[in-house]
Amino acid sequence: MYHFIRFYVRLALRFYCSRIRVNNTDLLKSKGPLILASNHPNSFLDAIILASLFCEPVHFLALGELTDKFLFHRIMEVFNIIPVYRLKDKTENQHLNDKSFSICVDVLLKNGIVLIFPEGISENKWQLGPVKKITARIVLAAMNHESLHSRLSVLPVGLNYNSFDKPGNTVLIQFNKPILIKEILTGNTEAEKMYSLNVLLRERLNDMMLQTEKLPAMVQFLISNSPPLDSDQIKNLQYKLSEERNHTIFSKLKKPGYLISPSQTLPGSLILILLLAIPAITGWALHALLYYPLKFIIGRKTSGSVYYDSALFTSLFLAYPVYWICCNIIGFFVFKNTWAHIIFLCMPVFAFVTIYSANRIQRIRNYLVLSPAERILLTDYF
Repeated sequence: MYHFIRFYVRLALRFYCSRIRVNNTDLLKSKGPLILASNHPNSFLDAIILASLFCEPVHFLALGELTDKFLFHRIMEVFNIIPVYRLKDKTENQHLNDKSFSICVDVLLKNGIVLIFPEGISENKWQLGPVKKITARIVLAAMNHESLHSRLSVLPVGLNYNSFDKPGNTVLIQFNKPILIKEILTGNTEAEKMYSLNVLLRERLNDMMLQTEKLPAMVQFLISNSPPLDSDQIKNLQYKLSEERNHTIFSKLKKPGYLISPSQTLPGSLILILLLAIPAITGWALHALLYYPLKFIIGRKTSGSVYYDSALFTSLFLAYPVYWICCNIIGFFVFKNTWAHIIFLCMPVFAFVTIYSANRIQRIRNYLVLSPAERILLTDYF
């Protein structure tokens, strides 16, 4: 069941996230025992994306207050979800964390992969929050087993989204060097070992993230148009983020700031949009009845929270097969034309063309609002 769902998630993500770029795809073939330690900017979508990309099954920690409320135990088993509880939420549930940490260690002993979000909470922002002790606690629990001493590693993962509220977004997944257990064995006390790991983990997560508090439009532009980056390239872009110049350019761009790439031309992009106009409009018409009501409902239900992107993806993920089947059944009986039947069967293809065309139109729009000098300035970032 897990492998079937992962295949379907991978397929769905090709539509919802038009670009998922990984700086080191070889690491996606990693085997355990391995702890993935990732920043947490986009709620459940973070775990969904990472778990879908790895070849081996990924177990991940999720907030127990949410899983207890919305998920059945059997569903949690299928998706490899391990609940964890925050001290400030329910102190009476803290003893359950010992059980959760024990499950994590069991997974590692079986050469599995565990995904942890060291920040503990999710926030839609382009900044790394405080690194909590949860990763270190699980590592220290695993260190009680001698068989894990030389094999267990912690792989820092930087997740960089160009948007938290739009399908068709770009995600940069930046892996840093794994942290080996022997790197944190300095210090005699448990507190010193936990501190050592947290400092090292925070450093390596910072090196894989584009971060800002005051310039979200600039970060969105950089993520939208960047290839996978190494740590030196990220540091270079991070330095440019700190410079106090040319920031007004980014306010002209429609978010998340896609631009026509240097390898493309404006005439070529316009011709491509014209060629795709009819299938793109067809895709929009076929899916409007599903997408816009769901978008409205999810927007109302998740207002003021970090769950919009995750909830919208999950809703489309669950509803689309039913919607596609219903459209094909209705289309079969209403339309007696073979081409109409083919169009309904190919609805996913039309949906992809619609999303792709919307992306291209934004690139053209952003190109036209900039002066030639501004275009040159922005291309210099890469």
